[in-house]
Amino acid sequence: MNESVGWSRWILFWSIALGGAAFDLVTKAIVFNHVGPPGSRPVSLIPNILELHTNFNRGALWGFGRSLPNSSLVFAGLSVIAAVAILYYLFVYGGAADGWLTAALGLIMAGALGNCYDRVVLGHVRDFVHFHVDAVGFDCAIFNFADNMLVAGAIVIMLLAVRTEQPEPPKASLESSVPSA
Repeated sequence: MNESVGWSRWILFWSIALGGAAFDLVTKAIVFNHVGPPGSRPVSLIPNILELHTNFNRGALWGFGRSLPNSSLVFAGLSVIAAVAILYYLFVYGGAADGWLTAALGLIMAGALGNCYDRVVLGHVRDFVHFHVDAVGFDCAIFNFADNMLVAGAIVIMLLAVRTEQPEPPKASLESSVPSA
């Protein structure tokens, strides 16, 4: 472990990663138990905007790569590689020195763990949130909270990448501002 990374970062990271994954898996179980398997009648939460609509996804986010042979195993393997890379970067390389980055990667790990569990145990990912605005013809792919955590973590990382910390201008000393005689 990188000595510059304290235990508080481990606690922050794993609280977000494991808490987020648990939240994702519990919500999937509750919704699929309440609504039923794919093909069941969706439950409207906000008419013509938001509903619980169960779906099995063999691909990645928004169904990307679902037609690949053994797509669930491919994406589960990629999740494991990503998890190892995240842990190495944070706790060996020292990236956890930045608390916001630690939290963002915790969100990404939470999403990866939640969806990886589904892929390995069920052979597909359980999606259930369907956001659509019928009045304007907008229809988003069905997703789950793991997907939300992956996207939120990526957005935080992008914001961290573009943040600009302005260096303090050098302070003029009294001697340099007095003309020499």
